[in-house]
Amino acid sequence: MTYIEFLLIFTVIPIFILLFLLRKYLDTTYIKWLFVVSVIAFVATAGWDNYAVYSGIWHFPEDKTLGIKLFYVPVEEYIFFFLQTYTTGLVQFIFIKKNLKLNLKNLSFLITPVLIFQTNEIMKLPFDKYNYLFHLFSWGGIFILIQIIAGRKKILNNISKIVLPSFIMTLYFSIADSISIGYGIWDFDPMQTIGVRIFNIPLEEILFFLVTNILITEAMILFLPLKYLKKEH
Repeated sequence: MTYIEFLLIFTVIPIFILLFLLRKYLDTTYIKWLFVVSVIAFVATAGWDNYAVYSGIWHFPEDKTLGIKLFYVPVEEYIFFFLQTYTTGLVQFIFIKKNLKLNLKNLSFLITPVLIFQTNEIMKLPFDKYNYLFHLFSWGGIFILIQIIAGRKKILNNISKIVLPSFIMTLYFSIADSISIGYGIWDFDPMQTIGVRIFNIPLEEILFFLVTNILITEAMILFLPLKYLKKEH
């Protein structure tokens, strides 16, 4: 299995299935919001992912990708940023009320620039086996904190619409990730992970999917108008 086949099997096909199953309930506004969140996810994640590949936390064998890279990351990885957002967002839709109307005043999200290091010596994080954990939570933790500060009441009043789809999609992507690792689509530096694996998946990778799915579902809750969700007290 190659990376592009992984995308087709675990994201593209499920997205089309979800779109078909939800076709009577989805509206263009919800799809537009998913696009907004996917663009934010792309901008916020690109630099973080590039540094992870650059520093060797994980890598992508050349024979498993199309061979097209933007900086250090294969093009399939950038596509995955969008497709994960759409897959998780459509599953979250099942837990949310229908008939959305766009409300731009809820758009309060910070983005990070893409930082690419061009040096002869690889600049790894100094935390050895904790590098992946630090890299994940120093990035994801900041964004989760920003979202909580931006809309604590809205998030708490709709917590089930964040937690349930996040856990479901974390399980789903972890299973997909396990299969992909088995096919050698990507792998991880054992010197930069704590060494705890569930089956063949590093614990940090499962936490990665949990963090990113929470970021996606929280962002959707923050952006949706109040009349579509529970009212704040």
